[in-house]
Amino acid sequence: MMSIFPFEESAQIDIAALITAITPEQPCGEDPRHDTSPLSVYYQLKNVRNNARTLERNALIDGDPLLSFANQWQPLIDQVPDLLLNETKDLEFTAWYIEALIRTYGYAGLNHGFIVATQLIEQFWDGLYPWPDEDGLETRVAPLIGLNGVEGEGTLIMPISCIPITEYDGDQAYVLWEYEQACEVDRLETEKKRHRIDQGAIELSRFESAVNQSSGSFYVDLVRDIENCISSYQQLVTVMDQASGLSLPTSHISKRLQAALDAVNHIAADKLRQMNEAMPSKKSEEEPISEIDEQAEKHENLAEQQLRTRQDAILQLKTISDFFRKTEPHSPMSYAIDQVVRWSDLALPDLLAELIDDGSARQGYFRLVGISSENDTSS
Repeated sequence: MMSIFPFEESAQIDIAALITAITPEQPCGEDPRHDTSPLSVYYQLKNVRNNARTLERNALIDGDPLLSFANQWQPLIDQVPDLLLNETKDLEFTAWYIEALIRTYGYAGLNHGFIVATQLIEQFWDGLYPWPDEDGLETRVAPLIGLNGVEGEGTLIMPISCIPITEYDGDQAYVLWEYEQACEVDRLETEKKRHRIDQGAIELSRFESAVNQSSGSFYVDLVRDIENCISSYQQLVTVMDQASGLSLPTSHISKRLQAALDAVNHIAADKLRQMNEAMPSKKSEEEPISEIDEQAEKHENLAEQQLRTRQDAILQLKTISDFFRKTEPHSPMSYAIDQVVRWSDLALPDLLAELIDDGSARQGYFRLVGISSENDTSS
């Protein structure tokens, strides 16, 4: 498993330079697609991206880490910034750059990519490449829509799932999808659990050990980077919708980033709390804590204590369901919450059997996430 590199300032695009017109006559420069020669930078970089994605698809089939081919994206990291600054304001180059950033610099890189895309749309929307065609303005934002996907998952969803959420120890760092798989396996009966582990699934205890060996500062930085991603992506979504006048599909990325944040806040709760407690309170140094502040802090601590375990959260949901059943008997709210609670006790194969009626679609999903067809309880 490769480590994510620190995202140094020297590797970032200068935003002030980015929002400067390339020339007064052509603020967005030239369309790179007009050059169809063998030396065309557009087609060369397109081939780099296509080759990198092919290697990654083959790696996933062979069970190798997606990030083991992160270096294949380096030409995009090296060349796209200069192109956006000096040659062309292009959202397809930007989308490729975002794909390369997350593989090389993780969530910090992804956040920077979202900011770059937002600034280009805000400053150069009318002349941005690619230009609209017979499909209208969707053509211009299609590269960014592709990151999220329309009906299926877009090109960023798997990379988000493959960013380490335990600290690299020189040999191994576990990622989001491995944690989700470990949780799913941990809920299985003993025999099924052993079968999945024998097939290569990660034991939750191994994952927890990796969390324990990771530093508190690692998780403080990770939470900050994911939160920045969520914020900058929401800003990008708002800007895209406003500029295009469309309501574009964006929820896949939002949900995956939130899943990453939720997972990290859960697995590293103790480390984050210890880091929080170790940091001197700026407010306490400057002024006395009022009685109101003290009471608010007590309530905050009580809420944290009440939801320290998964079972606590489930019990809280049941309490909320009872409340809505009594106060709003006409509302579907309580029944929806009860359904979620019931689903929470199901193993993933059992849940998918309920949610996906189409057998071939379900088997396709099983293959994608590494669930053996023997676990399909609907057959």
